Amino acid sequence: MLTRKQLDLLRFIDERMREDGVPPSFDEMKDALDLKSKSGIHRLITALEERGFLRRLPNRARAIEVLRMPDGAGRMAAPAPA
Repeated sequence: MLTRKQLDLLRFIDERMREDGVPPSFDEMKDALDLKSKSGIHRLITALEERGFLRRLPNRARAIEVLRMPDGAGRMAAPAPA
């Protein structure tokens, strides 16, 4: 079971990766979730990683991969090819 903020962050990361092909920065995630510090984002990412929703690659910037979405949350539809 995810908290509301964890689910919001997971959806934001998934959406940004689909749009840009690159995970968002901690500052972008902080602003999107209206948090005051990046440490809050770090806690949320750690919790999502522990629950098996995300994977981080060590020693690389923006190295976050969405492994799965929670049941019923559904992924955003991929954009249609132009």
